[in-house]
Amino acid sequence: MRSPPPEVMATWPRPNYVDPVTRGDTLMIVELTLLPIAMIVVFLRMWVRIAWLKKSWWDDYLMLLAMVFSIGTTVLVILASRLYGWDRHVWDVKIPTLVTGRKASLAGQTLFVLASSTIKISILVSYFRIAPAKSLFRRLVWGVFALVFAAFVVFLIALWVQCIPISSYWMLTSDHRDCISEGPPLVVQSTLNVVTDFMIYALPIPTLFSLSLPWSQRIGLVILFSVGGLVMVAGSFRAYYVHYTLMKTYDATWYGYQIWLWTSVETNVGVICGCIPALKPLLFPSRARKQGSKYANGSTASKRREKITPVIEQVEMDTRKLTDTDESRPGTSTEAQHPPSVRPISGDTDKSRCDFDIEQQKAYTY
Repeated sequence: MRSPPPEVMATWPRPNYVDPVTRGDTLMIVELTLLPIAMIVVFLRMWVRIAWLKKSWWDDYLMLLAMVFSIGTTVLVILASRLYGWDRHVWDVKIPTLVTGRKASLAGQTLFVLASSTIKISILVSYFRIAPAKSLFRRLVWGVFALVFAAFVVFLIALWVQCIPISSYWMLTSDHRDCISEGPPLVVQSTLNVVTDFMIYALPIPTLFSLSLPWSQRIGLVILFSVGGLVMVAGSFRAYYVHYTLMKTYDATWYGYQIWLWTSVETNVGVICGCIPALKPLLFPSRARKQGSKYANGSTASKRREKITPVIEQVEMDTRKLTDTDESRPGTSTEAQHPPSVRPISGDTDKSRCDFDIEQQKAYTY
């Protein structure tokens, strides 16, 4: 928040502390709609991964942690707009409220960095499950992961050392030399946030659309990544209002309202988009059973198991079966366990490791 010069303050109208003009209830409606949806989606994800698939991994727990940060962000956004003056003109806000609002701003920026970074890392970790070893896709995922993690550390540190002592951030009468300019770091952070959002959602598109998928599943992928585009839209709006509020206007509380709104929208929509792929077995149970049948090895036990075993678990079981087969060990050769005309995974035709990786990606996505 920039300190307005006297000539700017002279143009402000007389303060109205009793019945000021406010932004209304738009923020409350949006946030109290998105937050329950995000919480339900995360709950369903954890239920599918833990109770149904019994195959939870780091990406699931990272998304659960991101949901905690997103809840904190949303609650703080609502408090800031309703109690701390971030829904009215700056000349209608009392100084003590402005001080409290600045504290809320520092806390909100911290929670946003934690939430958005954890969401991105969770999605990238989930990509490692579909990225073949030593593939270009896997190397790209590692590169974006390093960029996201480095940005998380740098911007979190920069946020808390921009003022020394940190209390100068919210004490409006402090010497301006205690703080660096707030605008440029936040503009860079918000812009880079949009760029990494685009990179994350664009990474798997070439791989997914190179698979031989029915048109219905291709349409499903288009819808999935279109929803992911909402995160970039929210991030773009946030970046614009960060720039405008911190560098173009002195009415920070009035225009900063938009920053708070799009901050919470971005985190909650990010959680929802990050959980949609994990809900595939719940959204398409018949297709999951059909995929499980495709990967069955033909035995009586596998036929019974395919009805209750999700496709990813079945693929991993078949992978172990391949690695456990060794002609050098008695009783483990392929010929001893299967007729010559039947193969464990591919039926009557053999597949290379690359083909199996593609099939595994297809099973994971759709």
